[in-house]
Amino acid sequence: MKNELRKIVVNNNTYLWRRHHHHLNQFQLSKCVEKVTIYLKGCKKAPLLLSFREEDNLILKADVEKEKWCVGYPDSGVVRLCTYKPPLPNNEPYPIEQQKTITINLNRPAVIVKLIEYFINTQWKPKETEKSLVIKDALKLLEIIELPKGYK
Repeated sequence: MKNELRKIVVNNNTYLWRRHHHHLNQFQLSKCVEKVTIYLKGCKKAPLLLSFREEDNLILKADVEKEKWCVGYPDSGVVRLCTYKPPLPNNEPYPIEQQKTITINLNRPAVIVKLIEYFINTQWKPKETEKSLVIKDALKLLEIIELPKGYK
């Protein structure tokens, strides 16, 4: 997926958005981050900036060894809730396709529509401000907002 701005219309308003993979310099659990940037067309000074950091599993999940959100691997832009099973013989892990339980693809316009609707109805006012709304711990949103599941 290219990092070019994509266009989407929500409630008769045009938004521009992009998603890209990023790595943290300092981390305990994982350096992977999926970043989503959304602008209301004509209001570039007030973007919505979302960071889905795998690192935030340390806050969300009591036992990340059993269940955690996996961010951007093996598919860029995809976040998975992974449940781990006991190791296979010879201490081999289960293949990743057998570990995932929920998949949310941040490349999908349907996911972006839900994020826009949620933030426009809560705290993002791009027509009224010239200040960015920055959500550094957006991973928690996956348990709050009902986002479309799957790849398509």
